[in-house]
Amino acid sequence: MYTYLYSFVTRKRKAEVAQCDQKTKLRSFMAAKSPTDPKKPAFSKRRALFLGQDSDSIIKTFFGSNAMVAIVVLALITIFLFKEGAGFVGLYHKSLEEYRLSGLEYVDVLKEKREDYTELTRYLNDVKADWINDLKDSGASQSEINKAVFSPEAKTLFLGYMRAGSDLKKFVKKKMDVAIKIRDQHTTNENLQETVDNYLERIALVRSEKYKFSPEDRAKYTLLLKDIPELQDKANAMTEETLLSAEDSERFASLLEAEAKKIAASIQPIDFSKTIVDVTSEQDQYATILAELEVKLEELAASANAVDFNNADIDERIETFKGLNTVFFSNIDAHLQKLAKWDQSAAVSIPQAIGAFVTGKDWITASDQQDWYGLLPLLTGSLLISAIALFFAIPFGVGAAIYVNQIAGPAERNFIKPYVEFISAIPSVVIGFFGVVVFGEAIRLLSQLDALQWVPFFPVQERLNAFTAGCLLALMAIPTIFTLAEDAINNIPRHFKEASLAMGATQLQTTMRVIVPTALSGIISAIMLGFGRVIGETMVVLLCAGNRIKIPDFTEGVGVFVEPVHTMTGIIAQEMGEVVHGSLHYRALFMVGIVLFFISLLINYSAQWVVKRYSKLGD
Repeated sequence: MYTYLYSFVTRKRKAEVAQCDQKTKLRSFMAAKSPTDPKKPAFSKRRALFLGQDSDSIIKTFFGSNAMVAIVVLALITIFLFKEGAGFVGLYHKSLEEYRLSGLEYVDVLKEKREDYTELTRYLNDVKADWINDLKDSGASQSEINKAVFSPEAKTLFLGYMRAGSDLKKFVKKKMDVAIKIRDQHTTNENLQETVDNYLERIALVRSEKYKFSPEDRAKYTLLLKDIPELQDKANAMTEETLLSAEDSERFASLLEAEAKKIAASIQPIDFSKTIVDVTSEQDQYATILAELEVKLEELAASANAVDFNNADIDERIETFKGLNTVFFSNIDAHLQKLAKWDQSAAVSIPQAIGAFVTGKDWITASDQQDWYGLLPLLTGSLLISAIALFFAIPFGVGAAIYVNQIAGPAERNFIKPYVEFISAIPSVVIGFFGVVVFGEAIRLLSQLDALQWVPFFPVQERLNAFTAGCLLALMAIPTIFTLAEDAINNIPRHFKEASLAMGATQLQTTMRVIVPTALSGIISAIMLGFGRVIGETMVVLLCAGNRIKIPDFTEGVGVFVEPVHTMTGIIAQEMGEVVHGSLHYRALFMVGIVLFFISLLINYSAQWVVKRYSKLGD
């Protein structure tokens, strides 16, 4: 059937071309036979002039200049983005070098076992809480609960396990304090050196601008002088436009120079090769602490057998706890070897700094130890929300476009299309408020119903999560996908449909096997642009995603969809107003913007490639 369809369409196209050629020849013949008045030409060649240009030139210049303005603005945005973000790599590389030299990197290795112990303690406390809740559900009185929970056997297990790691915590904290002190001293030295450099610039300014002060220079110079109390009177005199003499200028320069020397003398150089000994020493003591902790925890884990939980689930979780306790000590030797192999003198390369940003799992700012700028939790959060949004937006957007264009009647079309497109006019902040107040809370309450417990990720604990944000972004992406997909379908020549129907195909067959495949390139482009709309959205994800900077736990299965996440756009909107201009944090946010820039480029390039690819296949 489709062979006949193709032949029919080809013949019709040839007939249309022949008809067009006949019309062209007829117009030429009639023009040659028509009498013309040389004094009154059919089309006047006179053009009104404005500033020496006719209307055609003015229109051309207007639209051409607008296009150039758009290109220039885009170029300026790109240059500004890369200019502000380019310094991040150098600053982050310097920060990581200081992190290693001060010994904070070594301390973080020490903290690994402390954090593992803390996780075990938290797990055991969760078991205790579940045990108490089970006793309450079984109808036990408060006195009976207290008798069970505070029995000697239970206190030995729970309280003893919590106190067993006190020596480990104290040791790690002591080493951390030493490393932080070294880092703070290094930071203080850098700040003092920066101050000295500023004074040297001021001295050069004083000695180079004597006798030649403009009002702007005088105001600037006055601010410089006010840093030194001895110069307050002279600074006030300068505000009254008092000219400086050569003698005064040199005197001011000398005072500034003396102040610079005073500050430089307060700088205490740090020999990192010596200070690091205070951090890395006492490894034998640390190994002893771990060995003693292993004995204590094994005894405490064995004491769990003496506690009567009277609950099979609790007993099973206790057995799991014993297994985790064993795993905790299984890698102590590897941990101690890692500490022994740590090398302060190992250089931190630029690729390592870039890798720490791209694959970093933490985004920690304003820390008294080390600031971390890891892109991975933000990127995964953005992609997770985008996946949820497209999961709902693609079938609804594309399906609605096919129905409106091919199936719906004129009345339905005139009713559905304006309302779908009206969604794009709703401000994103309004949709965000709706998600916070209504949608997120409704999902959480519905998830508590017993009739809906068959849903994989129900009940939902957090009302603001990736699922809430994704559903609302799907609502925002549907108009984009719908409009572009409907336009792509509408651009299919009408005789394609007529030929298919003439060959005996049904309406559904014509739509799904002729119209949709022909418009597939446009539909895919609509989906790609909808993806760009979703991943670049800011306000909805900022209000509804939960804003927890953590890589989603994909081991939870579909439960990962209801975890709070943070996004790249959200972190920029949340923190840009609070950062210091030119700081590492400031440039890190611009680096996130650069990543978004490249993602947008990739999306647009992919959409264009798809269009060209399917166009070639269609040809």
